[in-house]
Amino acid sequence: MATIVFDTTTVKGITENAVQFCTKRTGLDGEQVLQALHRGDCSVCEHLRYGLAKGVAEYLGSVDETIKATYTYEPDYATYADEPIPDRPDSSPGINLIVWANRKSAALSSAVTSVSSAMTKEYKQLTCPKANAMCCELDIKVTDDHEVQKRSGYGALISSLYVHPIEIWRR
Repeated sequence: MATIVFDTTTVKGITENAVQFCTKRTGLDGEQVLQALHRGDCSVCEHLRYGLAKGVAEYLGSVDETIKATYTYEPDYATYADEPIPDRPDSSPGINLIVWANRKSAALSSAVTSVSSAMTKEYKQLTCPKANAMCCELDIKVTDDHEVQKRSGYGALISSLYVHPIEIWRR
């Protein structure tokens, strides 16, 4: 894996691309998108979440060649029926990703931790007044070929009939 250069320019670039994605999907201009987010328009937030998820997936794929694919999923569908689901506003559960790599490594874990921390801080600045801590969370789980093949851990979610993860990036 190449040396990771993750700075504010990278974070800003991912965020700007996500806002541009929102403008294309909603028909609003950039300023209107930001106003809608701060007003609490959940539909605009959904587009932003997806744009940010794609940006993070593309970034991780560019810095680690062992990554095969990245998926987004809704954790509500990945819990047992007995487990309580934490309170949150409307339908914005933050960004939840599963990164499928050939193998897990310390370098990949470091990259995931760095991008998750930096993007969470940036994402908090864009959220609405109704947002809670879960809304702004970027939760990235890593699985590998072994877990996918054995259908264990987060590898089991990739082909789950109930969770339906959405592939957002593939090598």
